[in-house]
Amino acid sequence: MEVIFLIGFIQSIFLSALILNKKNKMLADKYLAFWLLFGGVHIYSYYMNVVGTIANFPIFDAFSVSFPMLEGAFAFIYVSIITSKIQALKWNYLLFVSPYLIFTFIILFLVYGGEAPSSEVIFRLKNEYTHVIYLTGLFKIYLGPIFIILSLVKLRKHKQNIGRNFSYTEEIDLEWLKYVLRVSIGVWGTVVVANILSDFTDLITSRTSSDIIYSTATVAIFFYGFFGIKQQIIYAVPTPNAILKVNETPANQYLKSGLKKEAATAHLKSLLKYMEEEQPYLNGKLSLKEVAKKMNVSTNHLSQVINENLNKNFFDFVNGYRVELVKDKMTDPSNKNYTLLSLAYDCGFNSKSSFNAIFKKYEGLTPSQYIKSV
Repeated sequence: MEVIFLIGFIQSIFLSALILNKKNKMLADKYLAFWLLFGGVHIYSYYMNVVGTIANFPIFDAFSVSFPMLEGAFAFIYVSIITSKIQALKWNYLLFVSPYLIFTFIILFLVYGGEAPSSEVIFRLKNEYTHVIYLTGLFKIYLGPIFIILSLVKLRKHKQNIGRNFSYTEEIDLEWLKYVLRVSIGVWGTVVVANILSDFTDLITSRTSSDIIYSTATVAIFFYGFFGIKQQIIYAVPTPNAILKVNETPANQYLKSGLKKEAATAHLKSLLKYMEEEQPYLNGKLSLKEVAKKMNVSTNHLSQVINENLNKNFFDFVNGYRVELVKDKMTDPSNKNYTLLSLAYDCGFNSKSSFNAIFKKYEGLTPSQYIKSV
């Protein structure tokens, strides 16, 4: 079993190196590499406990006691960074890791504040039922699931923000991260159940409980690294006056926009004319920023015009044109030799799944059902 944890440690180093070798790296990539490396060190600390070498490194042992408190926090910080238009580390992120810092400080004080050798004190702290270890155990078990749930909530807000800024979702909707976070919930569920079984029943030993937990953590690290390598940049670095907070909603993001009704009407007229004449929606990667630049309008004002005048977000607005165009092509006899998917690509759709989903959303029928109906 020990070899699995050693492989997990080596795997984290390898995946971190691959991510750092990506072209056009953003802060989210660098942070993910750091997080994966930390995950590997965390697993390696357990490996050292299993083989008995951790006692030779008391200072590392003291720092690693509360490592589980950081896993959920690091996941939430990663989601916060990758879904933000502002690629920057924020001071409030320290609040998320403060439980680890506080408990580690207490443990270090207990270890180096007495007369006994530090390794002996750490061993006693970890094996005796003290208030410090009891509280540490509670935070180690239950803090992670809380952060994972908060991460899923933030991803949901990100999906709403995509609809306001992009006409597509492929490779930027972070669906992989949602599923991996669900896997993480499974990991933390395993942590809770395994600890209950080992602490309050005789079904499994404490060692077996820990082996199960760290084995599942090794699998989770692989998924984070594998999909993180493939993740592309979502938001380009914004200009100061083009920043829109990810957690803003259509109800409050325009309160201070300063857009007059006459200007909004003019922008809407220009937008509709631009869409009809230039057909920018044929570009499968069309973004709000690109359209705003062509029209010489701020992204915030353009988004406001679409939301308030058409009662749509940018995603629905653009894909409405794509659906209408593909309907025309589908019923045109001259296109009878073309497949539905090829027609969809010609109209700006990027994949079969998104084409089918969007078309059914607008028409209530799948593309093939629609053809039969007409």
